[in-house]
Amino acid sequence: MRPTSLQRRLRRGQAMAEYGVITAAFFGFTLLSWPFLIQLLRALNTYFQSIYYIIQSPIP
Repeated sequence: MRPTSLQRRLRRGQAMAEYGVITAAFFGFTLLSWPFLIQLLRALNTYFQSIYYIIQSPIP
């Protein structure tokens, strides 16, 4: 049995609603965790700078 036009539109509407909710949740969590991500990137930068400092330091 083939779905009717109304059933297709309802399925498409449900898929778009689910997509919208998932996308909004993803962006919401990203915005909430943004300060934490900035701190992580700064810590990673400090870590790499310390590694390069050790590598470039003269051997005693």
